[in-house]
Amino acid sequence: MVFGKKRQRLEGGQSQNQSSPTDGIHDIEEENYPIEEEEVANTSTTINSSASSSANNCKPLLDEMTFTTNGTGKNPGGTKRWICNHCKKSYNKFQRIRKKVEEAENAGISLSLSKSTLNNSHSRPTSTTCPIAKSFGTVERHQVDILIVRALCANGIPFNVLRNPDFLAMLKGVNQAPKDYKPPSFDRARTTLVDECQRQLEKELTLVKDTWTTQGTSIVSDGWTNVKRQPLINVVASNNCGSMFMYAKDFTGQERTGENIAEFLLESIEEAGPSNVLQIVTDNAANCKAAGKEIEEVHKHIFWSPCVVHTLNLICKDFAATFLWMSETYKKGKDIVKYFLNHEKANAIFKSQSDLELLKVAKTRFASHYLLLKRLSCCREALATTTVLRCWREWVNSGDEHTKALGKEVTSTIIDDEFWEEVENILVITQPIYSMIRFADGEGEKMGEIYEKMDCMIGEIRDPLINNKHAVDYMKMEEILVSRWEKMNITMHCLGFALNPFFYDSKYLNAKAPGEVPRRAPNQDREIVAEVLKAFDRIGEDENEKAELRKQLAKFQNKQGMFGTTYARIDATTMSPISWWSTYGSETPELAEIAIRVLSQHISSSSAERVWSPYSYIHNIKRNRLNTKRADKLVFIHSNIRLLSRFTTSYKEGPCKKWDIDPESTYFDDSTVRLEDLRWDD
Repeated sequence: MVFGKKRQRLEGGQSQNQSSPTDGIHDIEEENYPIEEEEVANTSTTINSSASSSANNCKPLLDEMTFTTNGTGKNPGGTKRWICNHCKKSYNKFQRIRKKVEEAENAGISLSLSKSTLNNSHSRPTSTTCPIAKSFGTVERHQVDILIVRALCANGIPFNVLRNPDFLAMLKGVNQAPKDYKPPSFDRARTTLVDECQRQLEKELTLVKDTWTTQGTSIVSDGWTNVKRQPLINVVASNNCGSMFMYAKDFTGQERTGENIAEFLLESIEEAGPSNVLQIVTDNAANCKAAGKEIEEVHKHIFWSPCVVHTLNLICKDFAATFLWMSETYKKGKDIVKYFLNHEKANAIFKSQSDLELLKVAKTRFASHYLLLKRLSCCREALATTTVLRCWREWVNSGDEHTKALGKEVTSTIIDDEFWEEVENILVITQPIYSMIRFADGEGEKMGEIYEKMDCMIGEIRDPLINNKHAVDYMKMEEILVSRWEKMNITMHCLGFALNPFFYDSKYLNAKAPGEVPRRAPNQDREIVAEVLKAFDRIGEDENEKAELRKQLAKFQNKQGMFGTTYARIDATTMSPISWWSTYGSETPELAEIAIRVLSQHISSSSAERVWSPYSYIHNIKRNRLNTKRADKLVFIHSNIRLLSRFTTSYKEGPCKKWDIDPESTYFDDSTVRLEDLRWDD
């Protein structure tokens, strides 16, 4: 600045030379004034003495000049005249100081500016650490790395934890801690610190809870039995932004009747806020259905929805139980897998011919029939090669009578072309069901698509059976599909379908559905219209509000007002339904609010079922002394920290990308991401 306190401080520092600093002076013009040789010669001694005195000066250029006039007043400033100590000429431009010194330097009579105090003050200090010292630091860091790996191995912690942002934050905190820092004690960590961590996390979860007021939420619940044989029922609040674990309750000594489950879920509804909750999602058990009916009587705007994934899995089981050729083929495939996995020698011979391993899928696994036969089909060539090897024949013949009989039976099945033909028939029929399970099992905006996808699934099953030898079985398959669909076809699914703008697009309607079935807009489907009106009767508080909702729905379906603009028609096929309603729903605010809340809901209870994976990890046989309350706290912290991390940029890119997806984890096998990693759809 050319005035103020800074100027006063600078003037005070130069009072002994009767000169004032001029750091803030700006030249109005620049001129070149050549230095005469005789003047340079006469001033060489002065320059050298001035340079030596400026070595310890914080502003060395001021030693190359002498001011002839000083500013006056409280805040002196403005242009000042000065005389160059080298050429003895008078100037009034501050930039000329450096110019004159550079000219003197070029003439060889002045110290280089690069060696002046000014430039030295801005130069970076060079490292004084010698290479030997640096090498000792490298050795020390390597020893620390070894200690970390030892700790991970000693405690059975997966190496994937090194990608965990919370683990990295812990190391950073330890590095910045006091020198004598010691970790907390065992008792303090598992009591007060866990409680404090939970309270802190509850504050951070406000980010998720704030979405409940605009997008609503679904109360998702599922049951489980822990290692102590204690029956537990959990509660998860889910919407388009994620699934937040709330708590779990121990039902020891209580019957899991519909009334008791309803009472438990009503408490969670009150905690989340009745106005924020749109639906209850459970499995298809009779007691859960009864609980849903009781909740609908208490809160008429809350809908009970059965889990879509459970319904689809029941369809697969119905197929296997109804069609003998399916059950026999699955049994033969299961026997092959069981034989190889139960005999180490046979499995070793197979692995020498295959990069893939056979899968033994649990009965509780969704679409277990499809997964087992799909992997078996991928390994067909390797299995056939295994059975013709000499070592295989020698091993089969060297066993006892039972092993020989099983080995010959397995070999006969592997070389049977009819068996593999039936395997392919099952895969072709059940592949659409498996794709639907994959779709419904994930998180995201699914409520607006599930009705249409279920409708298309029937056609996708019918198409490959047209010229198939099992074409006569299609009528029975369709009967099973329709029967299950009627139990799952609920009001929320129909409402989501009717409020999805994509299904009113002309290109979509002109294209044929699978099975060459013509498509219809939602408002042309009698069943959809009836369910939508039923939903409005439960959502609307009075007749005027219900009438307004019907009026706004007609405006949306007929593409009137803003809904009929070119941009709205184009974006209906490119935007997500929620984004579309947020953009174009201003003319129908009540309907837009309902659409956003409905389309943000989940369609399955998978989010609640996944909670049991960390439960089984935390509360396993080795930790069976944990009471349910403490285990509940640990699961709350474990699950919700992972939920919050997915809102960060580091989770989507960088070294911590999807850090919670651990292929080494023994409790992550039920994840949809794990299914993608195993490439069962290849």
